[in-house]
Amino acid sequence: MKLLASLVSSIKATGTDFVVWDHQVRGLGLRVRASGSKSFIIKARVGSGRHAKQILSTLGKPDAMTLDEARAKARVMLLEAATGIEPVAKVRAVPAVDRPTVETLCNLWLEKGSSRSRQRGRLAGALRDPKNIAIDRGRINCHILPILGEVALGDLTRQRIEGFRDAVARGDTAKSEKTKPRGRRLVQGGEGTATRTLRLLSSIFSFGVREGLLSSNPAIGVEKTPDRMLERFLSSEEMRQLGDAITFAEEHGAHPSGIGIIRMLALSGARKGEIENLTWDEVDLKTGFLRLKGSKTGAKLIPISGPMRAILEEQAARKRDQWVFPDTSGVGPFQGTPKLWTHIRAKAELADVRLHDLRHSAASFGLAGGLGLEVIGKLLGHQDVKTTRRYAHLSDGYMRAAAESMAGEIAGLLKGKG
Repeated sequence: MKLLASLVSSIKATGTDFVVWDHQVRGLGLRVRASGSKSFIIKARVGSGRHAKQILSTLGKPDAMTLDEARAKARVMLLEAATGIEPVAKVRAVPAVDRPTVETLCNLWLEKGSSRSRQRGRLAGALRDPKNIAIDRGRINCHILPILGEVALGDLTRQRIEGFRDAVARGDTAKSEKTKPRGRRLVQGGEGTATRTLRLLSSIFSFGVREGLLSSNPAIGVEKTPDRMLERFLSSEEMRQLGDAITFAEEHGAHPSGIGIIRMLALSGARKGEIENLTWDEVDLKTGFLRLKGSKTGAKLIPISGPMRAILEEQAARKRDQWVFPDTSGVGPFQGTPKLWTHIRAKAELADVRLHDLRHSAASFGLAGGLGLEVIGKLLGHQDVKTTRRYAHLSDGYMRAAAESMAGEIAGLLKGKG
């Protein structure tokens, strides 16, 4: 017999003791006494070799823990036993009624699993940006915990996760709350929020599997609503309009740090935080690179082009602090870029263009200049080629235009002299 959740509750005593062993976790079993009493047990060897001590310990009764919880505890015990640690006393010291919840797992993830980025299922070496961790914490507190926080991990099902997704998409967790005497915090729902929060929840569940708290990820297979692609690419004419607006702002007293940041973003395709928080020890004018210590994807190299060098040299002439683009006080990086950008894009009549769209536009102009997707990915600092593939349709467009031009020229030649 296979040890299944339905079998745990339905199996009957036979008048003699027997054990049904689990097919997922080797060494875990359900012991059924002649009296009908049932309990989860674990059999393991402490250490390795023929003479390693064998242990047989009771984990708890089925009315106090689920099969998934028994499997999670058994995995921890087997791992400890394999390293020579006898975990019997530790397991006996844990109350069998202690059922970890989604809130327990989220808190553990924030403590141990949120600080490093992941790539293809493995921990990457890069520390994540604290801003991104703060965004995740907000999604946990505003969406995950109000709906799933008190649910025991053993009670998670695909249906529960789908219900969570639908609730966030409907806006059940949306709210507006007062945070400061003159400030409010707006929590929005919707399909985009549901998709991003579901991805975060799935990452947390995968962490729970690695920690032995879950036997599998209950979010796997739950359909997600595709994110709206809010990418905007500036045309050559729009880029000229933007340049005129930046020059106008500069001539009318705009902060030089803000002007420099916006121009650097347009020229480099870098992220806003990478340029705003740039320090002089990350600027290597001798070799021609910005050597970022930390970005969204970790340490990163950005080539310094001629126009970028001119901006940096201009900033160096007014250098007062460690920051390349200091605030007015000179004690920190410039923080007024979003406000300045609002004025500049209004002057350029580009009201729908975000600062981040300068990054997309840099990729667009790179493709128009003949750069391949792999090169674009390296320039933008993408770790995963899938991220760069979003620009593939642009590449196809330029290839189509090149093919039309080439075919047109050949067709003309084929007509001969007649």
